[in-house]
Amino acid sequence: MNPNIPGEQLLTLAKEYGLPLFVYDAQTITRQISKLQQAFTVPDFQIRYACKALTTVGILQHIYAKGCGIDTVSAGEIQVALKAGVPPEMISFTPSGVLLQEYAYALDQGVHVHVDQLHVLEWIDRHYPNTAITLRFNPGIVAGGHLKLQVGAEDSKFGIHISQVEKVKALTNTLSLTVAGVHMHLGSDIGSSGSFDEAYEYVLNASRHWIDTIERIDLGGGFKIPYHPNDQRIDIMSFGQRVSDRFKAFCQEVGRDITLIVEPGKYLVSEAGHLLMEVSGTRDIGQTGLAYVSTGFNHFVRPMNYDAYHHIVNLSNPQGEVARFDVVGYLCETDTFALERDINTIRRGDILCLMNAGAYGFSMASNYNTRPRPAEVLIDEEGNARLIRRAETLGDVLRTDIGFSI
Repeated sequence: MNPNIPGEQLLTLAKEYGLPLFVYDAQTITRQISKLQQAFTVPDFQIRYACKALTTVGILQHIYAKGCGIDTVSAGEIQVALKAGVPPEMISFTPSGVLLQEYAYALDQGVHVHVDQLHVLEWIDRHYPNTAITLRFNPGIVAGGHLKLQVGAEDSKFGIHISQVEKVKALTNTLSLTVAGVHMHLGSDIGSSGSFDEAYEYVLNASRHWIDTIERIDLGGGFKIPYHPNDQRIDIMSFGQRVSDRFKAFCQEVGRDITLIVEPGKYLVSEAGHLLMEVSGTRDIGQTGLAYVSTGFNHFVRPMNYDAYHHIVNLSNPQGEVARFDVVGYLCETDTFALERDINTIRRGDILCLMNAGAYGFSMASNYNTRPRPAEVLIDEEGNARLIRRAETLGDVLRTDIGFSI
């Protein structure tokens, strides 16, 4: 369990706000931010939180208050960041395959854009001449905890392909745009810093094509945090020091300080999150029990989409005899949270806590089976519970469904 939030407090919140319920711990987020700030020792270092992991306004307000900017991937995320009070100059826009209208919205708001398609460069030059942009490259390196998370691989849809660097250089020579930055993102859940080291050298070399105008180099995110109790995490201090030493040498080579940016998402918020869910029923099947819970992939899709392990704790029966259970959801689909998991005996009415629920939980939630999404609560750094999103009602879900008159 998260030592900052006692199980008794989680049970109290479940009664107060209803289930299912997302609960986040502000102290954990602050701790993760501090780790990054301590690990990277360059003259100008910035954290841009990849808010696709969790976009709730209250979370962005807390992260911005700790000195971080926000990285967005949609016009909607830009609006959320602005609503959270983040100034445009602290917001970046790193989409993939979006319509040009979204670039227009970002540029009109004063947000710095990252570009990974040649036609977008030409369009920005026509409609927003003399704009400073960042180029997103694909380093062609396989890294990440799951095939779907390996966005820096050579065949990934993300980033300008490694073979196009010279072509992009020739194109930008003909445009009024200023290439102010170079960007990459390897993927997610990367435990070995060796992959980053290789990609990092690639992005430094790519930046030399625009060395006279480069102001920032963005390494993306994807730093691994533990999910399983025996899981590893990336040694961020060692990695940060190696990157910092190399980056300071690079700045000396070019004769000026350049901003180093990282874009953590999961690294900041995953361990801060808890999904509380009620057991609606149990069934004995041989040596493995079956526990039904009142939620599903409509609220938390990672176990089903990425085969992800998430530790589950029985808050209501923490001292009960350990038994083996499958934990399944309430949807009319296969929505299994855990198979053959050793958990303190689960009974109907118990409240279970799914750990590491901060990243890609609520932000990927849906109304599948016409079910409302849960409330979100943030435990602030003084230990006080603050409702940051109320639970949806069926009226919320149906509000945009206008039907037709016969």
